[in-house]
Amino acid sequence: MNCKICGAELKKPGELCNNCMNKLMKDQEIRNDKKEYYTFKKTFALGYELLRKIEQIGILILLIALLLSVDIGFWPYTLALGVAYFLWLTLDMLYLRASINRGVCTLYRTKLVYKEGIFRKKVVEIPYSDVEEIYYSVGNMQRVFHMGTIVIKRKTRNILQRNFFIEPVKNIETVFGKIEELLK
Repeated sequence: MNCKICGAELKKPGELCNNCMNKLMKDQEIRNDKKEYYTFKKTFALGYELLRKIEQIGILILLIALLLSVDIGFWPYTLALGVAYFLWLTLDMLYLRASINRGVCTLYRTKLVYKEGIFRKKVVEIPYSDVEEIYYSVGNMQRVFHMGTIVIKRKTRNILQRNFFIEPVKNIETVFGKIEELLK
């Protein structure tokens, strides 16, 4: 007889070899894990997000200055451009706030589950057995707002799915301490 999944030859009659059976049992244990250990959310900080968009704001100010210096007749167009950008920035910040505040990461005994999204819900489930390394980084701008980024390196050959980032996270040291405590 052969294993139904991998085709390995079985010594005893059965449907699955020990390797495939152990893998299925481990997958089932991860799926059935419902006991939450720790939950944290991404945090929206207006000042931080505005600083991330400072380049766009600077380009707009330069464009307005150029338009006004060329001819005074451009002032209605300049005013319209400024108002349109202000409206766009306001709507973008409202959407960004809503999407960031919906980002929730829950740590279970065997897995990490990350959920986010307003219109398209995104759920990422990472078993701890797939985690190669986990660390956090804090940039200069993040340090000012007491935030950071959690980086999870996964054991996968797919380079696009190898690194998973959760940012911005408030009180990064405390959150990372809880994650380390669970992974030990």
